[in-house]
Amino acid sequence: MSQKRITCLLIDDDAEDQEIFSHALAHLNLNVDCVTASDGIHAIDKIKSDPNFNPYFIFIDVNMPKMSGIECLVEIKKISRFKNIPIYLYSTYVDSITLSSAKDCGAVDVLIKANSMSELKKMLSTILN
Repeated sequence: MSQKRITCLLIDDDAEDQEIFSHALAHLNLNVDCVTASDGIHAIDKIKSDPNFNPYFIFIDVNMPKMSGIECLVEIKKISRFKNIPIYLYSTYVDSITLSSAKDCGAVDVLIKANSMSELKKMLSTILN
């Protein structure tokens, strides 16, 4: 009997970061499909246009053009079916103001972007297991 596949949504404007994140997830063999969006606006459009799209986890880059990670988080949390989905923000640098703001808006945590593939896999494995 095979495990049910789950979906992870990654919202990040950096195509290379999307690729690395997807690659790390694939190597964990956790039956997780990674769907990506290049900014918050595209992510919100996807969520609103597809009522069957219900990721188990969402990761949002803090610093993006058009809509910041915090703004994206706030908009996603307004969608009723997304209220209880764990959302993590992540960035190359996290200060106490960003951390506090993100948690106030409903993020589970704010993570520092990993410096290596093994570090990223370890972080994702901890969160997804």
